[in-house]
Amino acid sequence: MTDHSQKNEPEKKRSELFEEDNGNVSSIRLMSLIALIAAIIFGFLTILLEDANATNGIYITFGFLLSAFAPKALQKFAETKVK
Repeated sequence: MTDHSQKNEPEKKRSELFEEDNGNVSSIRLMSLIALIAAIIFGFLTILLEDANATNGIYITFGFLLSAFAPKALQKFAETKVK
Protein backbone atom coordinates (compact mmCIF):
# COMPACT_ATOMS: atom_id res chain seq x y z
CA MET A 1 0.00 0.00 0.00
CA THR A 2 1.26 3.44 -0.82
CA ASP A 3 0.41 6.67 0.87
CA HIS A 4 -0.81 9.07 -1.82
CA SER A 5 -1.51 11.96 0.53
CA GLN A 6 2.18 12.75 0.94
CA LYS A 7 2.93 12.66 -2.80
CA ASN A 8 0.29 15.25 -3.74
CA GLU A 9 1.24 17.79 -1.07
CA PRO A 10 3.92 20.32 -1.96
CA GLU A 11 7.08 20.04 0.08
CA LYS A 12 7.17 22.57 2.89
CA LYS A 13 10.52 24.15 3.55
CA ARG A 14 11.41 24.13 7.22
CA SER A 15 12.30 27.53 8.57
CA GLU A 16 15.71 28.03 10.08
CA LEU A 17 16.37 29.19 13.64
CA PHE A 18 16.24 32.92 12.89
CA GLU A 19 13.61 32.81 10.11
CA GLU A 20 9.91 33.45 10.28
CA ASP A 21 7.40 31.03 8.77
CA ASN A 22 7.37 33.01 5.53
CA GLY A 23 11.17 32.83 5.16
CA ASN A 24 12.07 36.35 6.26
CA VAL A 25 15.06 36.67 8.56
CA SER A 26 13.92 37.78 12.02
CA SER A 27 16.19 40.03 14.05
CA ILE A 28 13.77 39.89 16.99
CA ARG A 29 14.48 36.18 17.36
CA LEU A 30 18.21 36.91 17.51
CA MET A 31 17.60 39.61 20.12
CA SER A 32 15.46 37.24 22.16
CA LEU A 33 18.14 34.55 22.10
CA ILE A 34 20.83 37.01 23.21
CA ALA A 35 18.58 38.30 26.01
CA LEU A 36 17.86 34.74 27.17
CA ILE A 37 21.57 33.90 27.27
CA ALA A 38 22.23 37.12 29.22
CA ALA A 39 19.46 36.23 31.69
CA ILE A 40 20.97 32.79 32.25
CA ILE A 41 24.43 34.28 32.81
CA PHE A 42 23.20 36.98 35.20
CA GLY A 43 21.06 34.40 37.04
CA PHE A 44 24.05 32.14 37.62
CA LEU A 45 26.19 35.10 38.70
CA THR A 46 23.50 36.21 41.14
CA ILE A 47 23.32 32.73 42.64
CA LEU A 48 27.05 32.01 42.71
CA LEU A 49 28.41 35.34 43.91
CA GLU A 50 27.94 35.81 47.62
CA ASP A 51 26.46 39.24 48.05
CA ALA A 52 24.46 40.50 50.98
CA ASN A 53 22.13 42.41 48.67
CA ALA A 54 21.39 40.32 45.59
CA THR A 55 18.21 42.17 44.63
CA ASN A 56 19.95 44.07 41.84
CA GLY A 57 20.99 40.79 40.22
CA ILE A 58 17.44 39.51 40.49
CA TYR A 59 16.09 42.68 38.86
CA ILE A 60 18.62 42.46 36.03
CA THR A 61 17.85 38.77 35.47
CA PHE A 62 14.11 39.43 35.46
CA GLY A 63 14.59 42.33 33.04
CA PHE A 64 16.52 40.15 30.60
CA LEU A 65 13.92 37.38 30.88
CA LEU A 66 11.18 39.87 30.17
CA SER A 67 13.08 41.25 27.19
CA ALA A 68 13.66 37.72 25.90
CA PHE A 69 10.01 36.64 25.74
CA ALA A 70 7.78 39.72 25.63
CA PRO A 71 8.79 41.23 22.25
CA LYS A 72 8.11 38.06 20.27
CA ALA A 73 4.74 37.59 21.96
CA LEU A 74 3.81 41.20 21.27
CA GLN A 75 4.93 40.85 17.65
CA LYS A 76 2.67 37.83 17.13
CA PHE A 77 -0.22 39.72 18.73
CA ALA A 78 0.41 42.83 16.60
CA GLU A 79 0.66 40.91 13.32
CA THR A 80 -2.58 38.97 13.69
CA LYS A 81 -5.24 40.17 11.31
CA VAL A 82 -8.51 41.33 12.77
CA LYS A 83 -11.51 39.74 11.07
